[in-house]
Amino acid sequence: MNRRPARARKRLLWATLTTGALITLLPAADRFAAVSAEHRLADHIADRQSTVVGTPQVSIDAFPFLLSAAEGSFSRVTVRADALTGQGRPVQASVELNDVSEQAGSYRAATADARFTAPFSSFGAGLGPDTSLSEDGHGRLRIQRQVLGLPLTVTAQLRLSGRTVSVVPVAASIAGRPVDPAGPRIHDAFAGQNRTLPKLPAGLEPMDISVAPAGVVLHAHGNDIRLIQAPPE
Repeated sequence: MNRRPARARKRLLWATLTTGALITLLPAADRFAAVSAEHRLADHIADRQSTVVGTPQVSIDAFPFLLSAAEGSFSRVTVRADALTGQGRPVQASVELNDVSEQAGSYRAATADARFTAPFSSFGAGLGPDTSLSEDGHGRLRIQRQVLGLPLTVTAQLRLSGRTVSVVPVAASIAGRPVDPAGPRIHDAFAGQNRTLPKLPAGLEPMDISVAPAGVVLHAHGNDIRLIQAPPE
């Protein structure tokens, strides 16, 4: 009786099972390596950036991750973090880094786009305890406060000039009656309310400002961004 065909079939079966197991395990191993790298980078950012509160969320867009890591480059890295301004006001940051590569022991991104969202309670600090801010449904700022015991509602646009944010009233009403938003009463209420933006991290430059349901959003951009020293393996 010839046992060679049986042995050959057995070897083929084992080879097939081994290959199948590797194919199954490789994506899991790749994802495990990616998650580990994301956690290390998040911890490193938290250690180096004193304004960050807690540990940021880092997402590395690369598959297979191990190949990208071996090449030292990633198509996109997204970082989301809670932070505090120099005045201690809360800000939520979301930064998208494109074409990230490791160079001379540090990470660089070809471009970066960021959104810094200040909750209305943070942006409105200094306007008085009886002032409430919200989005008017059309991307403008709605400001409500009391003036001489009467409810004042102002709709305003936010404008960015360099690093200065100004609030420009475009509509107003007192106790439901329309008033001139350019009149002295409204002007005096908003005089001196311009905000000067602090220097943004990593060489980002402010580009635009908008109003969203979650708060006031500063849009920033940067080119050839040097991030942080590469974390140790």
